Amino acid sequence: MRIGVDTGGTFTDLLLDAGDGSPLVAHKLLSTPSDPSQAVLRGVREILAKWATVSAEQPGRPVVVHGSTVATNALLEGRTARTAFVTTKGFEDTLWIGRQDRPELFAFEPEKPALPLSRECVVGVDERVAFDGAVLRELSTGEVERVIGLIRDMGVESVAISMLHCYANPAHEQMLAQQLRQALPGVHVTVAHEVLPEFREYERAATCLVNAAVAPVMVRYVAGLEAALPGALRVMSSAGGTLPPEAVLRTPALTVLSGPAGGVIGAWAQAQAGDEGRAITFDMGGTSTDVALCDGALPATTRSAVAGLPLALSMLDIHTVGAGGGSVAWVDAGGALRVGPRSTGADPGPACYGRQKPPLVPTVTDAHVVLGHLHPGAPLAGGLVLDARAAEEAVGRLAAECGLGILECAAGILRVAEATMARAIQHVSLERGHDPREFTLVPFGGAGGLHAARLAELLGMRRVLIPWQPGLLSALGMLASAPLYTFSQAVLARLERSEAAGGGLAAHPAVHEVRESLVSMAREALAAEGIPEAEWLLAPAVDLRYAGQSYEIAVPLDGPDAAEEFARRHEQLYGYRDDGRAVEVTAVRLAAGSHPCPPAMPELAPRDGPLSVEAIGEPVMLHRAGGELRAWRVRRDALCAGDMLLGPLIVTEYSATTVVPLGWRLTVNAVGQLVIEPAEGEH
Repeated sequence: MRIGVDTGGTFTDLLLDAGDGSPLVAHKLLSTPSDPSQAVLRGVREILAKWATVSAEQPGRPVVVHGSTVATNALLEGRTARTAFVTTKGFEDTLWIGRQDRPELFAFEPEKPALPLSRECVVGVDERVAFDGAVLRELSTGEVERVIGLIRDMGVESVAISMLHCYANPAHEQMLAQQLRQALPGVHVTVAHEVLPEFREYERAATCLVNAAVAPVMVRYVAGLEAALPGALRVMSSAGGTLPPEAVLRTPALTVLSGPAGGVIGAWAQAQAGDEGRAITFDMGGTSTDVALCDGALPATTRSAVAGLPLALSMLDIHTVGAGGGSVAWVDAGGALRVGPRSTGADPGPACYGRQKPPLVPTVTDAHVVLGHLHPGAPLAGGLVLDARAAEEAVGRLAAECGLGILECAAGILRVAEATMARAIQHVSLERGHDPREFTLVPFGGAGGLHAARLAELLGMRRVLIPWQPGLLSALGMLASAPLYTFSQAVLARLERSEAAGGGLAAHPAVHEVRESLVSMAREALAAEGIPEAEWLLAPAVDLRYAGQSYEIAVPLDGPDAAEEFARRHEQLYGYRDDGRAVEVTAVRLAAGSHPCPPAMPELAPRDGPLSVEAIGEPVMLHRAGGELRAWRVRRDALCAGDMLLGPLIVTEYSATTVVPLGWRLTVNAVGQLVIEPAEGEH
């Protein structure tokens, strides 16, 4: 028995797979942001009770696969542990200098995000290693004792050690870390060469600091949750696989995109079930929207950022914007209507949840209630019932401030939010050489289906696929995931184009040596999990760039010609290739895991007899500034394979609501997914 658990900003979602082919059991409840484990533990108890009502068997010890936002929230909210940063003398300001990027190009007074680090907690160590690993200045025993004394006096919970060129020779880091762990056993120690053995001092130091800053928080959370759960715990990693608690406790930064990664896996699995090979996933929850582009495979990257700091770990390539169902609508100093990034979250939630105190604050969800997209009186998770009067009061206050009618204001809130989400989709598609019109939009999350058709229209996309249980898809992704470990090691080597052609890269001595070392580590990790060797999946990759460049592209190492694949991707991203130029290898990577065992999805039977809209729904009136529009509210569980309906429609189900606008057609496929396409003049 497995239970997938995703904790969002508003709801915690659970899916139970009994493992015997029976239907999945679904459950939603309100999140507990102050302590997410409370909702997780309560949800597991409640979903097991649900399962017990339909099964005569007693539950054993289920495996709970959990997507956690604890590390992310700790960084974003500044609730990290007091941390010391130890580096080579002379490089104490590395984290403050950074790359001197300007994310706000036209800001006269740009503000850098605050680091989870105080300057008085930075220690410079008298030692030096060269880029090739040669020791230029030995680390003395006396220097180690001095550093330990300074850290002891700081009273920190965690220490990040990131020495210059430690990827080439980690001896000094190892020596200092060993002595620190012995002298200060209650302090968590993060060592850069263990977390990220790659070049680029700033990115490595920042990743090391992030890991150290969230480690005590995650240790308390994971250890407490593991002890309280009635079964085994696995945690979703940002790379799209699951890890045992001990791996998370060593490197908690691996979980920074834990929840969103589960959503992308679930959406990609649903896209493949619907025979879609190219998909843009669109996850709209209560506080944010996450988008990813899957062009035949899950998107991977080692370039991400959280709370303004680079995080150079292997993870799924997900772009996040602050636009969700609970995002607050407001008017800026120039009188323009804005939406987000501030959110009401789970507590108190949108005004229509009936838990806000006056003055009521309008959100995207409230705008949907005002326009008739969400049914007042419909029961929600946690026993909530939508309060239409509260939504109208909140949106009405904002409308008066803007000088608009209430319906115009509600429609404006949705348009502003959709503009933000459309830019997010353009970021992962157009800005990276992909035409979104060639992809299918796969929306999910509780609010994804409310905006999907409108977003597709804005972007020229002509196909939307609403997956099974869209509001629970991240939890489904947890069930569809498998154990996955990622390893990397810097390799700085230059090859002429003729040397890199064909299998030249894989045969290069430095590349081959590092690859074998990573494979050995992967075998050890998978064997420790008890996974049979026949089920192991090893996927080596290599980071390449043209000589003289400062950015790399990762390509599979086992392909017929890694250098040619690099040139093809370079041309797609940057518009040109240079076949006469030497190629540089900067790192070798290895993803090691096993085959996933996703739960079986039920097939949907065709309708026995003619389709009658009256039998599966009821007429409703949607409110618009230009007048009311008659639509049908349809129950999704009443639809059958092959059903075809024309918009406007409101499709309701346990976990989400989907809007099919006028001019769009809904078709139900054989696996129960809703396919929404332009109606092309049909009536």
